[in-house]
Amino acid sequence: MRVVEEAGIPGANQPHFGVSAKQKLYEFLCSRPAGADAGELIGLLLSGVGSDPELGARLVRQLIGDDPNFIFDSDAAQWRLAQSDRLRVGLDAAEFTVVDLETTGGRAGPGTIIEIGAYRMVGKRLTESFSQLVRPHGGVVPRFITGLTSITTEMVREAPPIEDVLPAFREFMGDRVMVAHNAAFDFGFLDFEYRRIFGIGLANPVLCTLRMARRFMPSLKRRRLDLLATHFGLSLEGRHRGLGDARMAAEILSIFLEMAHRMGITRLDRLLDDHHRGIAGKRIERHVPPEEIAALPHAPGVYLMRNERGDLLYIGKARRLRERVSSYFSASVKAKTAELVSHVYKIETRVTRSPLEAALDEVRLIRELKPPYNRMLKSAAPAYFIKLDLMDEFPRVTLSTKMSARRGVMHLGPFIGRRGIEHSVRALSRILGLRTCGGKLAPSEEISPCIYGQMGHCTAPCNVSIDEEKYAERVRRAVGFLRGRSGPILGELARACDQAAAAMRFEEAARFRRYLEELTTLAHRASRLSEVVTENNLVIVTGNNGDRAAHVVLSGRLATTIKLEGDEAAREVSQFVAGNYERYKLKTVERGELEQMTIVARWLRERTPDEGQLFHLTGPHLDPFALVN
Repeated sequence: MRVVEEAGIPGANQPHFGVSAKQKLYEFLCSRPAGADAGELIGLLLSGVGSDPELGARLVRQLIGDDPNFIFDSDAAQWRLAQSDRLRVGLDAAEFTVVDLETTGGRAGPGTIIEIGAYRMVGKRLTESFSQLVRPHGGVVPRFITGLTSITTEMVREAPPIEDVLPAFREFMGDRVMVAHNAAFDFGFLDFEYRRIFGIGLANPVLCTLRMARRFMPSLKRRRLDLLATHFGLSLEGRHRGLGDARMAAEILSIFLEMAHRMGITRLDRLLDDHHRGIAGKRIERHVPPEEIAALPHAPGVYLMRNERGDLLYIGKARRLRERVSSYFSASVKAKTAELVSHVYKIETRVTRSPLEAALDEVRLIRELKPPYNRMLKSAAPAYFIKLDLMDEFPRVTLSTKMSARRGVMHLGPFIGRRGIEHSVRALSRILGLRTCGGKLAPSEEISPCIYGQMGHCTAPCNVSIDEEKYAERVRRAVGFLRGRSGPILGELARACDQAAAAMRFEEAARFRRYLEELTTLAHRASRLSEVVTENNLVIVTGNNGDRAAHVVLSGRLATTIKLEGDEAAREVSQFVAGNYERYKLKTVERGELEQMTIVARWLRERTPDEGQLFHLTGPHLDPFALVN
């Protein structure tokens, strides 16, 4: 075969076609070692032309038919890359290198690998092994890593650095298929060091035994390496050490190769082809080079995904942009995500001061730009309010997604999730005998009560079974419960449940117990909502040096954000707090404030100490100098 050697595509003996249709086909077929037919290729190149298979076949043949890097298999009517021929071997003869790394943490960086363990395999047979401790940069193994792996700082003190170890490991690995459990982790560390030391990324085909477990054993709920080994009756010796974990992964791979063979997958290229489809059964078509993702910052921010024409498809947020974006190109993604990725050609990132600002920017940009895939992939749960119209002669407790501007309407919320709140509202209405029918009542003794009135779930004010004053007393009890005085009703329910059980009226006791659980849940959620609104009064300062911002949170709501550019800005924050602290205490939560309330509350629960400074407010006074010192 004539080899075209030009710069531009990572890896040995790989051609460079420039930004062209041929380049697009080359990159696509790199992920399709088993090949693809002309219809798929022309569909990739020209929208709509693939519907004419004869035209498509002629166009593809004219484009790449004379290039020795492409081969047409007339028996299968498919095109493939010439370099994929080495992968057209039976699984019994396929060569693998099963790898496991121990590292100083979860993020790839210079000198973070502390041990490499690996086995070569031919088919299902283990042949040679590779095991080497590595001295990390800085020479210190974190204490929690020592607890997990038993590798101590003393053990790696005399070990060679990764710069000396990696050349020998690269020779051991060769061009075999790399295999690992949760391969994205090991691949990420190795690819980082390959690029740093050799100037070129890791180009080996990859198989992940975790993904294979999801495909071949979907009924298993937990697929950790040691749990899979236990499931198959394998030895756990050497767990959390490089060679021990590599041996377990290799033995699990042997089992999965047998499973693949029984499913009719008998060749390595077809196994890799199936692997690229992911658990959703849909191929991940990648148009963004790995080098671009590897160059993304390890910082919080938002990312905007665009198609080939530059149209915006999707907006997301990330604590660490590089890790989040790279996760989209994993074969474990769902079908809808795979569909999105197949259209992504460019990823724009915007770094923020903190994950809090990333989350706030995400919802703002989605609201302004309305990307199509945010609507498809993210169906935000609606917020619900419990409403009680106290101006009605016979009020009822209802659930609504909107707040009423009318005077005399009581609101409680917002709550996320309809089902639980709906059950709680129904239980409260039935216990107190409040009506559930809509409209304005004109009570008359001649009216026949509805089914709820006949069953005793409603006091039937429609036919004057209860007068307005006695009904109003029940409404007052409902208002008290919703405003936090839940003890009396919950106590009555608990006593009624016990009495029914003692009298062996078990169905009645079960009904009271269900009401008790539903109203206890409502009381708890209302209490949590009240705590957020009353206790979350603070100023959050994010950023550092000359780029800092103050986010003022009053009664759980993000009231304003002011850039801290000096003493004058700090005084502006202090004046805003003084002028709005009491106003927000009396201000009802509005539907439009819910997203930011949720984001702030979640960030306060999940934040790490380095993500921002908190200045808690116990009143309307804030020392402005505290913000700038």
